[in-house]
Amino acid sequence: MKLNIMEKAKEGNKLLLSLVIFSVFVVLYVLYVTVVGLISSTCPKAYDPPVLEQTSTDQEKAIVIANSLTYALDQQLNSPFGWLPNDILFVPKILDNSTNYQKGVIYATRPASDIIAKTVSRYGKNDTLDSRLVDATSRYFVYSSDVWGFWFIYDAEGKYRSGIKNWLSWAQSVDTNAKNAGIYNVKSDDVYAILKYCNQMLEYALGNLNDVNIGHFDSDNQIYFAKGICSVVENVLRGLIAVDSSVIERGGNENVSAAIERLTSIRDFNPTYVFAGGSKKGDTMVPNHVASIARHIDIASNRINDIMTSMEK
Repeated sequence: MKLNIMEKAKEGNKLLLSLVIFSVFVVLYVLYVTVVGLISSTCPKAYDPPVLEQTSTDQEKAIVIANSLTYALDQQLNSPFGWLPNDILFVPKILDNSTNYQKGVIYATRPASDIIAKTVSRYGKNDTLDSRLVDATSRYFVYSSDVWGFWFIYDAEGKYRSGIKNWLSWAQSVDTNAKNAGIYNVKSDDVYAILKYCNQMLEYALGNLNDVNIGHFDSDNQIYFAKGICSVVENVLRGLIAVDSSVIERGGNENVSAAIERLTSIRDFNPTYVFAGGSKKGDTMVPNHVASIARHIDIASNRINDIMTSMEK
């Protein structure tokens, strides 16, 4: 009888210990997710390129272009909790705003790398592309955003960092006597092609937001994905303006300023709670944040289109 009581007491103690361990795990997990949510930012600073003089070297210009392309991605990789889409603790399902923002960043970085590598880094279309930029575009940035890897081998962060490193290596090698010295050559056609990329990215983001089937609880995902795209576009545009004065001279200072202003508004857009009022599946009696950010994107896209039209003349 006494033995049975002792066995039951032991079983009770084991159950209690299990409950305590489970409770501690839950509390730590909630704390972890809360801290990630509080620290992760979907409104980081835009790339602020240095003011380049007319005597600036091709290497200085190449560094600005490389940084403008990789700045948004580098920000997210170096944020306190790093790359979230491949987090194995289910954070992407909970903190979907930050996760979708980062997905938007890599989505827009991929074609930017392709377009800029094919334009500014060679003299003619038939010239060979720099192998570092080819690897950055077709090996590293194309890596899936949600791959965690095995003991940090073949993880998304590692691949993206390699891509960023390759772009910086190319830029720093321009104007040097190194065997693998890079080429920097920006023509009017190249400027136009990069502006076209910016416009196409904004149109893509706008198309997603204009989907009438966006539900109330899906609207925040689309908004923050669009913000991620726009952050890359804004940085690339700022870098292009810094290295080539023709964007303002031929495209018009008013158009450039208006486009940057709208992209800045998109970057700063971060409501406490996202409403999808007025959409087919939204709530008609509440604010329509989807339409609000879509309008900013539409105006920025139109302004960039005006710049391109002016440069065609």
